[in-house]
Amino acid sequence: MENQTPQRKKKRAPRCKELDNPLIRKEIEFRYGIEGRKLDDVVEEINKAHGLSATKIQYRERLNKWGCKQRLNRKEYQRVHEIVTARKALNKESKVFLNSTELIVVPEKRLRRWVARNTTFTNQLFSKARNPTLCLDVQVLPMILDRHEHCRLVRTPSPDPETFLLPIVKKTVAIYYPYTPIGQLHNYFEKNLPKHLWHPDDSRSALSAHQSLPHLPLLGTIIYRISNYIIASNEYKELYSLLDQVDKHGFRTQLKNLFSINSPSILATCSALIDSFYFRRDDEMLEYLRSIDYIPRTPRGRSLDNIIGEISNIGLCPQSAWEARSLLVACKRTSEDLGVFRRLWDPQKVTIQNLQRIGGFELEEQPLYSRNPYQLKWLLECGFNSCKFTILFEAIVLSDWGSMQLFCENLGIKYKAGIFHSLAERKHPWELLDKATFYDIIPKCIAEIETLDFEAELEVAQEIEGPDIKPEIWIRILAYAACVEPHMTQYIVELIQWKYSNISIKDAARMAINALPILRFDELVVPYQFYDIFSTGTSEHAATNRPLVLETLLRFGVDPNETSFWQISLWEEIIVANSLMSPQATLQIFKRFIDLGADVDINFGFKISELLDKNDNFRSSLRAWSSSIVFEYFSSYEMYTPIEIAFGIETSSMFCLLMERSASVHQLYDRLTSRDCCGVHPEFVRAIQERNRAAIEDLWDQRFLNSAIVKAINNGNFDAARSILLTYTCELRLSSLFRDVLRCTRPPELYCDTHFGNFVSLLLEESCKFAARLSTQASNNPEAFSNLTTPDDNWMIGYWFLLRNAIYFTPDSRTLKFLFSLYPTVAKLSNTPLRTLYQLHEHGIFLLNIAARRSPDRLKFLVSQGACIDEAEVRLIGRHEQYLTALEGAIDSGNIETVAYALSQGANVYAPCDMKSSAIEYAISKKRIDSLALILEAVPNSYPLALELAENPDYKDSFIAEFVRTWKPADLRTDV
Repeated sequence: MENQTPQRKKKRAPRCKELDNPLIRKEIEFRYGIEGRKLDDVVEEINKAHGLSATKIQYRERLNKWGCKQRLNRKEYQRVHEIVTARKALNKESKVFLNSTELIVVPEKRLRRWVARNTTFTNQLFSKARNPTLCLDVQVLPMILDRHEHCRLVRTPSPDPETFLLPIVKKTVAIYYPYTPIGQLHNYFEKNLPKHLWHPDDSRSALSAHQSLPHLPLLGTIIYRISNYIIASNEYKELYSLLDQVDKHGFRTQLKNLFSINSPSILATCSALIDSFYFRRDDEMLEYLRSIDYIPRTPRGRSLDNIIGEISNIGLCPQSAWEARSLLVACKRTSEDLGVFRRLWDPQKVTIQNLQRIGGFELEEQPLYSRNPYQLKWLLECGFNSCKFTILFEAIVLSDWGSMQLFCENLGIKYKAGIFHSLAERKHPWELLDKATFYDIIPKCIAEIETLDFEAELEVAQEIEGPDIKPEIWIRILAYAACVEPHMTQYIVELIQWKYSNISIKDAARMAINALPILRFDELVVPYQFYDIFSTGTSEHAATNRPLVLETLLRFGVDPNETSFWQISLWEEIIVANSLMSPQATLQIFKRFIDLGADVDINFGFKISELLDKNDNFRSSLRAWSSSIVFEYFSSYEMYTPIEIAFGIETSSMFCLLMERSASVHQLYDRLTSRDCCGVHPEFVRAIQERNRAAIEDLWDQRFLNSAIVKAINNGNFDAARSILLTYTCELRLSSLFRDVLRCTRPPELYCDTHFGNFVSLLLEESCKFAARLSTQASNNPEAFSNLTTPDDNWMIGYWFLLRNAIYFTPDSRTLKFLFSLYPTVAKLSNTPLRTLYQLHEHGIFLLNIAARRSPDRLKFLVSQGACIDEAEVRLIGRHEQYLTALEGAIDSGNIETVAYALSQGANVYAPCDMKSSAIEYAISKKRIDSLALILEAVPNSYPLALELAENPDYKDSFIAEFVRTWKPADLRTDV
């Protein structure tokens, strides 16, 4: 017998039931079906992550069972081609999607490739002629597509696709998406409507197959964006545009059906849409919302009188201080006796203290404020007393006799008998009070302002000591009041002289001039930040009245050169006010000072840079509203004369005026031609030498070479920009040019222009050559070599602008990779240590927050380069710190795909976010209900903190707080 080799028994792999776990299944479908990874890679990753030993065959069996595919088979390609061809014959666009757990677009290129390989030349001709192919016959009509077939689905773009954005979650955190409010709404449609009719992850198309409902993506977008306050109810223009689309396509009935669903998303949407439907006068939709049980009752009246009457008839008593405040404000405008408010307001439920505590920044927002004597009398009798001295002060300044009498009687202030009865002989109210009595009112006004909840801060107009006594706050309040009511001017001078009995009337007038408010952003600076001591509209003409007040004060014989207003305050106003324009009010006062003999060649005795260092408000205003070139001029160079200051402002009018009268023009010329002030255009210097006013005005916005290059780039004239760069390389400050080119140019158009990229590369190349030449020349000069090795922040500032704008405006990540490759060159030029890309924050470059606001792809790219997901840029806003993190940018943008990715990368939800204590509080404050739900699902241990915040008085009455109270973690063991 022949020896036979015994055959081995074929071993079967053990069953792996863990693959049917919903969590693992969703992850497999995502890796294979959505990301398109190879099956071998999916097997290796899933087995390693979950400790499994399943084989490739077992994975393939599961994928076939679940219907999860990466591509179409031949029969399916043929079927899709037939439908697409038929739709082209009807002039309809099409998109092809794979039906797996999440939809995948079949690229048009792949479909064309299949057609080229598998269809005849004749059929292709018919297809191009937009006629049905011979093989289709009547079966090509889109209405006969069987929605129960396992093959694919064809869809067509909906109107204005770029305006409709629905969330897409593509990472492991995506398993929690069905449990968010918007996800639950999607589940409702999947259960109650035909299959494949509700696709939350596709914002660009609407269904067009059998029994399709193309309104669903549009309506879903409205619900998602409004319920998450991505469109707030007060942003009517954008919101109305979406509602107009609903009316245009006839989807009002479908929108009503959505409103009938009792879900957190719908409740939030309805609450936000009530105002919009009301102001659009859409009574049909408004009445439908009112008929829903879970929507709060609202009045139906159109006029304020009708609304108040309806509230009175229904007996809607205010339940909170905010409701009581709203009712009080409305009643002040509709009735003299506040009868409705008096009947409905319960002082035991809403106390006077609570009402007064929520008073706003404006004087008229105080509960006590009223110009009606009947209302004011009742409010005083009830015990309202917030800001009573401030309201009295306004009544005196505005000659409000009735209010003044009521306050004087209430406060026990004595006034001359009979003054309120003789109209013919009436004087101004301030003249009928003793100076001591009137003066005592002002400190009490100051005390009221300083004890308000929002901590009013003193606005310091000048910090550098002038030749006079520094104006006290009470004088500044009176000077501001004089601008509101110019008739007070002489009385204020007399009051100052009464207070300081040892000074002359001229000195008192000079003190009043020094206390005059300056103009900033077309308004006079009030004595206190964020708080105007007068009601809105009262100080409307204050800036116009200021020259009249100044004229009256100068009549007392004051020398303009002896006032700190001319020496300091006016020049602060000129610099800031002229950053964008040349206000006539500023120019009028400037000319008046010159006409009265003010010295145009005065040597100030201080540097503007000192004023920038000592006055934060001045510095921040100049930085915010002027170009970086102008800001650098004022912060870097010493200047002591008016014409040197006028050279730096944005407009040419004052410079030309001073050039005609100043004797120090030659000093400015000498300075501009020296190495101390480089970067000035030679043509402009020549115009100054020749006193050519026309040439100066023409070249004004190009007087700095940096400005000329920026202007050429913005005009698309790159040849001119290159010519200036190569011609005046030695005259330029290349680091500041790099910064200005990247800060002042218009990025949306330029960052996709190859000419712009070439210019930036040329600038860096020339900078390296110039630095090498200087280094060679300074090798034997220790002092010069030390200057060359000093760190220059302008390079990194410009690089930050370059990266930031690229993140916002470039279409792909290849540009970002190229820009990151420039980092070693920039670091070398800036004389800073070379660091890795994830340490760019060491240079003050923070990109994650910007990327998170832009798109999840940008954020993924930065993280793939090694950036830390919890990187935070900390800014100081007033007295508060602002933390700008990736999670903050994602929540603020409202893109829960970005939120999901940040969470999947381990973002800390407990870390400060914006000005809030945590990302959880930030999501609650921004009313991002779906982002909050995703955070709670991904980090369930954070729920106690969310519950605590939901009881915070600032949030407890909001719909999102109610959502937190009723939230329960998802059960992943069951499919939704």
